Amino acid sequence: MTMHCLKRVLAHFAGISAALLLGFSALPASAHHSASVFDMTKKITVHGTVEKWLWANPHSWLYMSVPKAGGSPEIWGIEAGSTGMLARTGWSAYDMKLGDEITVTASPERDGSHVGLMDQVKLADGRTLGGGAGVAPPSTAPGAPPTGAIPPPP
Repeated sequence: MTMHCLKRVLAHFAGISAALLLGFSALPASAHHSASVFDMTKKITVHGTVEKWLWANPHSWLYMSVPKAGGSPEIWGIEAGSTGMLARTGWSAYDMKLGDEITVTASPERDGSHVGLMDQVKLADGRTLGGGAGVAPPSTAPGAPPTGAIPPPP
């Protein structure tokens, strides 16, 4: 192999390596979940019954049946925080179950679909819990300042 060929192979290898390194460095950024699909300047309130509660990461999801003006139901999907975020604000995976009547306040999706980003939910037992995004822990946490969050039942 001549010196010229060796230089070309090394240059080619360096270019491929740089492209791979750049590509892999972008992976964490592409995994970020944005709230840009929601209109954070607006709030909607929907009342209905729990169809499904997915206590999951990276985001929990609530599906609820909301009666329309004519009486027929429509299904709404409400995105909430991660399980850790929700737990730190007083939630448990068992706070909602199929058929519970609830009232949700959320930021609606910009395209008008029946999807929202949870701000808070009033549960069937009367407690009100936050959506779990960027909220401080409840005041019952050791050393935590008062936040107004309602602690979980004993």
